[in-house]
Amino acid sequence: MLSLYKKTALFLFDGIVENNIKNFKPMETHMKKSRMRILLKTWVCMILLSTVISFIASFLALYVFFTVFFKINLVIYIFSVVFFPIMVASITFILFYVYPTQKEKTIEKSINNNLPFATTHMAAIASSGIPPEFMFELLTGFKEYGEVANESKMIMRNIKTFGMSSVDAIKSVGERTPSNNFRELLLGVVSTIEGGGNLIEYLKEMSDKALFEYRIKREKYLKTLSTYADIYTALLVAAPLMMIALLATMLIIGGQVLGMEIPQIIVLMTFVVLPIFNIGYIAFLQMTYPGI
Repeated sequence: MLSLYKKTALFLFDGIVENNIKNFKPMETHMKKSRMRILLKTWVCMILLSTVISFIASFLALYVFFTVFFKINLVIYIFSVVFFPIMVASITFILFYVYPTQKEKTIEKSINNNLPFATTHMAAIASSGIPPEFMFELLTGFKEYGEVANESKMIMRNIKTFGMSSVDAIKSVGERTPSNNFRELLLGVVSTIEGGGNLIEYLKEMSDKALFEYRIKREKYLKTLSTYADIYTALLVAAPLMMIALLATMLIIGGQVLGMEIPQIIVLMTFVVLPIFNIGYIAFLQMTYPGI
């Protein structure tokens, strides 16, 4: 199914993309680091096809909704049918365009979060005296290390499938990994091997450094969470209670607010506004969570 989608996208937009491919070149670096196995031109064609499909689908859905189920003013109808599909198409284009960057950041976060423990493991393995390539081969069997294990698999693929030396295989992955910390570690391993240095001491030093930075990051995030808790208490606990108390007093006095009855406002706040704000707060916490 995906193959058919790619072929359709290339058939429809190949010529357009070919003439404007230079405008999308910055995305290619992110695609490589996010390990997307697709050519830049093919991906851009898929972006354009998805944008067109989302525009047509949203236009038809809105047209049917307003024609069959809901009658509104002609001006609002025309504005909605034109504006909403353009908005949906724009969002679709942006989501597809930033997908490689977001995937790269996800991989980078996984590597950075697991690197302190993987480095400690690497130092322990190296102390047994086995060659570096076997050190990475052992890491591939630990799914707990997330993307670090996947990067190790790429090193072993370079050695076993492409016939690279261990140094060249490690350097190749080090130059393409999205994590600056992992790049520093891998290129340091390469320099240590080529320079005849003590690999065990190097890995122990990097392990201590990574664990120290991990502890600092964790403590910093815990302090940030304390601030978030105070903000939540003020905005989503105390403020709504005060507002409900004020509305209850106004209910006794009588009157309207913005053309709405007081009971309607209370129901709107309780079942719509507060749930939306709480969901938004949870989403914010999830986006800012460093994964530690």
